[in-house]
Amino acid sequence: MYNPQLETFIRVADAGSFNKAAEEAYITPTAVIKQINLLEASLDVKLFDRTHRG
Repeated sequence: MYNPQLETFIRVADAGSFNKAAEEAYITPTAVIKQINLLEASLDVKLFDRTHRG
């Protein structure tokens, strides 16, 4: 089963930041954040510690 939220999660983990992952996926950083937030909500777990340094 294809899940774009999981693909975005992997891309963010590899890139190290939401902005870099967004650039690689040719989408906005807001779209990346929304996908990660949806994934975190559906799993009921915090996947990333968000800081201003990435």
